[in-house]
Amino acid sequence: MLYLSIFDAKENISIEDINREREEWHRKGQDKILQKMCQRIRRYEIVGKSPLRIIFVVETDNPNALNILSHHFGNEWISNTYPAIQREMFEAMEEDKSIIGG
Repeated sequence: MLYLSIFDAKENISIEDINREREEWHRKGQDKILQKMCQRIRRYEIVGKSPLRIIFVVETDNPNALNILSHHFGNEWISNTYPAIQREMFEAMEEDKSIIGG
């Protein structure tokens, strides 16, 4: 299953706190554990957004992968995860026509 996870840093989190989280995540090997649980995981940052916004595209059949990701970010972040499907533009337009008519 494909998921989009969006993480927004809360206003009060500092860049030092974020870097400390990253270092601990890497030190514990969580990145390798998460990669093993996923067929694909990609991380993106929104440029110029303050506070920081990070978006993950995660493909996994293991719901524990989403739990690991959420727990890593903890209480300093506001997070939302959505199941998603990939469709080409023409597919979406065809479906819209069948629903709306035309």
